[in-house]
Amino acid sequence: MERKFTPLFRLWHWLMAFSVFGLLFTVLLRETFLDKKSVAAIVRQKLETFGIAIDPDQAIALAKAIRAPMWEWHYIFAVVLGVSIALRIWLMVSKQAQLPVLKVLEAESFHEKIKATIHLLLCFTIAMLALSGAFYYFHEALGFEKEAIHWVKEVHEFLLQPLLLFVTLHIAGVVRHEMTTEEAIVSRMIHGDTVR
Repeated sequence: MERKFTPLFRLWHWLMAFSVFGLLFTVLLRETFLDKKSVAAIVRQKLETFGIAIDPDQAIALAKAIRAPMWEWHYIFAVVLGVSIALRIWLMVSKQAQLPVLKVLEAESFHEKIKATIHLLLCFTIAMLALSGAFYYFHEALGFEKEAIHWVKEVHEFLLQPLLLFVTLHIAGVVRHEMTTEEAIVSRMIHGDTVR
């Protein structure tokens, strides 16, 4: 059965892609250029050239202040992700999109089952990232101390590896599909079912 890429479905897809890549970009910044220990070391070294000495804790506090805008963008992308998840749920409830688990169960060939399973795992990983991130962000409003739910942060950070794997497999699958079939899936995901 050929998939229908309606305007609402395409909106969901590109919102999801935009938010996931935005979130991944902020994590990349956190792990590289805006790593708090690296920034703190740069701040301490630079201040020493001006004759100002600060202790490591003060340098870390300054580093956190420097990268605070990056976290604001992380939260904005997270809100966009939440909107795209709500839109996907609406698409499934209104029968404009299929439940990922049904795609796995209804797959007729081994190849189709593998594709559907990767898509299911991608959806599951994104959902778990969103839930763990939201729970960690709203822990105080939910009545939890930050120290008591440190494990949630660890789960959230751990899920980055499977997300990267499934996003990579998804993109590789789309490229492979585009090169080996005449379905024009990329064009249809951009322009809709009328291929241009």
